[in-house]
Amino acid sequence: MSIVETLEETGAPNGTHESNVLFNRALELVNRNRADQAKKHLEMALEICPRHSGYLSLYGLCVAIESEDYEAARKICETAVKMNPRDPLSRVNLGRVHRLEGNNAAAYVEFLSGWKLDRKHPAPAAELHRMGIRRPPVFSFLPRRHRINVLAGRIRATVLRTRARAVT
Repeated sequence: MSIVETLEETGAPNGTHESNVLFNRALELVNRNRADQAKKHLEMALEICPRHSGYLSLYGLCVAIESEDYEAARKICETAVKMNPRDPLSRVNLGRVHRLEGNNAAAYVEFLSGWKLDRKHPAPAAELHRMGIRRPPVFSFLPRRHRINVLAGRIRATVLRTRARAVT
């Protein structure tokens, strides 16, 4: 799970230089799958700047990864979202907690709401792409793998690709 955020992208209130350094180090550690060490850095950053939603959001993700306490992690991330509801990364981290918990529907809702907040931000778009949401079958009364649905789905995909090329 790669975190595509930097301190500037969080959109949260600026912390001190020391807390920013700790946060950036924690980001590096999470990207290297060392959530236990990142959690310690974030705890120190939160001691300095306890109302920083970006720090809190990433801390919640680390709690989910490291201790698998999904309920606590979800509450931490929800608090971060309430603190800064216009921050797409807080929603992405909440969605990641939902995915780790196995709740893909809730994760999709969070990723989509993060994407709607900032359609140019790479993190929500990457998570939505990673989930690979499928289109519904063309004929919902037939099973997805039915020959007619498969053929109609291929035709629909070809038409949509052709339309997309014509627009660009």
